[in-house]
Parts: sequence; structure tokens; C-alpha cells
Amino acid sequence: MSKKELTSSSSSVKSSDSSGVPKPLNEDTIQQEQLPRQLPEDLEEQSSVHSRSGHFKESDAGDGTLREDQYIHGTRLVLCFVSLFLCLFLFALDQTIVATILSTVGNKFNAFENVGWLSSGFLLTMAVFIQPYGKLSIIFGRKWSMVVAVVIFEAGSLMCALAPTMNVLIGGRVLAGVGGAGIQGLTFVIVSEVVPMNKRPVGMTILSVTFAVASVLGPLIGGAFTTHVTWRWSFYINLPVGGFALAVFLYSFRPPFPKVDIWEELKQFDYIGTFFFISGSVIFLLAITFGSSDFAWDSGAVISCFIIGPILLIIFAIWNFRFSKNQIIGTDVITTPQIIASALSISGVFSAFIVTMIYASVYFQVIRDSSAMGAGLHLLPCIIAVVICSIISGGTIQKFRYVKPWGIFSGIMAPIGAGLLSLLQVDSSFSKQVGLLIVMGIATGAQFQPAIISAQIKAPKTPGGTIMTTIFINASRCLSSAIAATLSDAVYTSSLKNYFKSEIPKASPQIQKALQSIDISSIMSSNTVLKTLDSTTERFIKEQMMKSIQNVFYMCIGWAAISTLACPFITNKRLPNMKQMAKKEEKKEEILQGDASDAEKEAQLKQLDAEISPEAATNEEKKTETN
Repeated sequence: MSKKELTSSSSSVKSSDSSGVPKPLNEDTIQQEQLPRQLPEDLEEQSSVHSRSGHFKESDAGDGTLREDQYIHGTRLVLCFVSLFLCLFLFALDQTIVATILSTVGNKFNAFENVGWLSSGFLLTMAVFIQPYGKLSIIFGRKWSMVVAVVIFEAGSLMCALAPTMNVLIGGRVLAGVGGAGIQGLTFVIVSEVVPMNKRPVGMTILSVTFAVASVLGPLIGGAFTTHVTWRWSFYINLPVGGFALAVFLYSFRPPFPKVDIWEELKQFDYIGTFFFISGSVIFLLAITFGSSDFAWDSGAVISCFIIGPILLIIFAIWNFRFSKNQIIGTDVITTPQIIASALSISGVFSAFIVTMIYASVYFQVIRDSSAMGAGLHLLPCIIAVVICSIISGGTIQKFRYVKPWGIFSGIMAPIGAGLLSLLQVDSSFSKQVGLLIVMGIATGAQFQPAIISAQIKAPKTPGGTIMTTIFINASRCLSSAIAATLSDAVYTSSLKNYFKSEIPKASPQIQKALQSIDISSIMSSNTVLKTLDSTTERFIKEQMMKSIQNVFYMCIGWAAISTLACPFITNKRLPNMKQMAKKEEKKEEILQGDASDAEKEAQLKQLDAEISPEAATNEEKKTETN
């Protein structure tokens, strides 16, 4: 038996009979333990053994490879992280870079009524395609699934850059969203796979910082390209950076290829469940999108989508949880309360954060007359708060191994931050603007790591459990942020129309006369109209816009409150103990380098697994780990 085989077999969960006593070591036992663990009875037994022993054990990938086979070190780890961060940076940049090119693109193609789809098309497909990527990554491996996602994203970006019409541009955004879904989900999965649980907070910290910084740089870069070059460079930029990131990724990330029969797995893939999930989610999101832009909420198109979408999702739920043999969303994931709490925690905070970034930008550009670049600079205090809080939370989680306190802290701060933003006024001072934005940044920075890491701690121990849990958390976050962004448009638009309808009759004759020749919809679509009005009328319109933006921030309080209610229920468990795990690795290496026979080494490695738990919880820790 080779050294690699011994290492792999030592990482496997010990076989035992119903009493939990290890089976005698013989050739048949060793061979059986090296086979992919697929039988439900074995998986259930393994989980119970670890539960009784107090050991922490993450699930394997579900593709026949062991978790330890995925770890990488040194230069390759650094390069892999760099490539993943670049991919995530481009994805996050693409979400917001269109914010400052909408007016230019609408005028270019003479289709201003469709510019909203440049954002909606991307967010919609991104939200609904993340979940299927999880299953596909188990079949084909995370590496090649990520490669396909990046290629699709790059193809969509190229399509946008070369678009001759608005419809082609929207199609490119939809295609980029499909690729972006894979980038978004698989980046977190791969970072979680290439390092052990106890080293994961560092990677998650950098991911959260990357996402936050890119989200703010998007409008800045888009505005700079539009002003000094051409709006098409907002999409061209993805090609060289994405190509470089892909090349580095291919070089640095070389995991073992899945040890499954791909064709057999494809035959068992749940195509029916995937169809109902994607179609139901798309139609439901279309209902919200149509209602906030193209149609009235009581129109036939919106009502039909609101009926058909949920019906398809109900059919998906029945099929997935009752009949499917290869679930898109695992029952063991959806029935774990701590995982649901983690999903709700990050979804609530992140939805409030995304909407805050969108309408804080609207505030600075429309109310405060800032340029797109100036608006981005005004948002920097919020992003700096995200970065600093992410670094602090990641460092303390790494050191003390407690995850839950940061989740609760974020759940408390998020609604406070959203509520404070509603205090913004037309003439608020610069110090007030900065101070009110910082609180939301703190809440967001504190939530990234606790939500994902706590969910991974409670992930099912069945093969693929950690992957599907990570994908589920990211899918929940993206779906909620897509819904929140669309609903915020509806709240802003309807509020502004209602305020104009109720306040114009009360206004002075001068204002009423000035507004007679102006289409209200033109004011909502472009702030250039305001510059043609006298100062009194401009002030009147800005006050109505300010009240509408405040209503959006009130909605953010509701999203943040979801996190407040959910975060107390995330797991109390701590991260694995680094010293104990390092001690185990040292002893394992000593055994492998020793002169004992293969059979003796096998026995010693199994004994080591029994003696040193990866978590090595003390009696005091066990008292706190009730969840």
C-alpha cells in the first residue's frame, strides 16, 4: 500500500458495527474503506459515530474524492486565491458597473424604456442558476465547472461590448448572469475546499472585502469609461482580466478528477426538478420586475406571473422532497435549522446593503448633484467600514473560534444602520452622510463570515453536504438581493408618483406652472431635467425624491430585521482547534515515515483518528455547543 493510499484511508471515517466498535483490520476491510462511500446506511452510521465521539468531520465532495485530497498549500494556494478573487471581483463589478451607463446606453439605442433590463436580466439569471451549479460541480468537478462559468461570463461580456442593438445587449447581460451564477457560488465552494475549516475565515474575509470594494468601484469605473472612452469598455474590461484569472486558476487549482461515472451521474441528474426550479423562480422574479417597471401591479401579465411562478415552485418542492432521487436542494440541508438561520441572516443583511448602495448612489447623484465618480467616492466610508469589520471579525473568529457573536452583532447593527439612513435629508451635512453610512457597512462586514462558516459547521456529513450547503447559502443571498433590488425600484417609483400626485396641488402656482410641461417619468429616468428648472421647482422635486428614497430605506429596515430574528439561531459550535489538528498531522507524518509494516501503519493511523478529534473540544466548550 502506498503512502498516499495510507493517508487517504486514514482520513476515511472508521467502519463500525451497530455497537460502534471498529471492525477488525483485514484486507477486505481496508479495501472496503478505500471505496467511495455511497451507501446511505454507511453514511448514516458514519455520521452517528462522529456524533457520539464528538469529532468534527466535514463531508467529502460526493464525487469519490476525499476532502483532504482537495487541500493545496504554498504558492499554488496563493495563486488559486488570487485567481478566485479576480473572478469574484469581476462578477461583483458587473453587478453595479451598469448603474452609470444606463442613460448613455438608452440614448445610444433610443430605447430608454428597456435600460432597466440591463440590471434585472443579470440579477435574475444569476439568482436562479446558482443552485444547479452545485450539483453539476459534483459531477464534473469544481475546476471544470468554474472554467465553464468563467467562459460563459466572458462570452456574455463580449456580446455586451459588441452589441449593435439594445436586445443584443440585454441578451449578453442574461448570458453573463448565467456565468456569474457559477462564479459567485463556486468561488465560495472552492475557497472552502482548498483549506481546512480552521483556516477558512481568512479566505472568507478576503472574499467579503473583494465583493464590497468591487460593488462600489463599479459605478466609478463605469462612469470613468463612459466619460473618457466609451461605455463598451465597461464590458471589454472583463475579457483581459478574466482571461488572466482563468489562466492562473487552471495552473494553480489541480484537484483530483471526480471518481464517478459521469454519464451515469448525468442520467441520474434531476432534470425535472431543475426545470421546475428555474422556470418557477424566473417567472416569479419576472412578476416583480414587470410590476416595478413595465406593467401595472394589477395587470394580467403581472398577476399571471404571480400565479404561475409560485405554482411551479410548489411543484418543484413536492417533486424535490418527495420523489427526486438526486435532489437539487437536499432535504438534510433544508431541514437543518441552523443552516436556514444562516441563510436568512446573510440574506437579510446583504439585501439591505445592496439596496442601500443603490439608493445612496441615487441620493448623491440626484439630490446632491454629484457625478457618478463623486457618488462612488461618497460611498467609500461605508466600504471602508465593511473592509475593516470583515478583517476584524475574520481575525477574531480565527483566533477564538467563536462564530455566533459576530452574527448576533451584525443582526443588531443592521436595522439600526438602515434606520439611521432614513434620517438623510436634502441638505444633510457631509459628516452626517458619512456617519449614517458607516453603521450599515459595519453590519455587513460582520455578517459575511459567520453566516457561511456556521452553515458549513452544521452542513450534512453526507458526501457533497458542504458543497450543497455553501451553494444554498449563496443562492439564498443572491435570490433575496435580486428581489430586494427589484422591490426597491417599485417602492421608489410608486412613492414618487404618489408624492407628486398629492403634493403638486398643494404647491405654489409657480411650481405648478413649471411642472405642467414636464413628464414625471422623465424626471425619474434622468436627473438632467432638473437642471433646466428654476431653483424653487428643483428643490420641490428633490424633496419628493428624498421622501421616496427614505421609503426605500424603511424597506431596508424590514430586510435587516430578518437577520435580527434569524441570527440567534445559528450554531453555537466553534471552529476546529488548529493546534490539535496540527499535532495530528505531525503524528500522521511520523507514522507514515516510520519503519512499521503497512498493516501496522494502518492500525496506528486509525488509532490516531480515535485519539485526536479534529475539534478536540474541551469540557467547557462542549457545554456551549448545544446547537
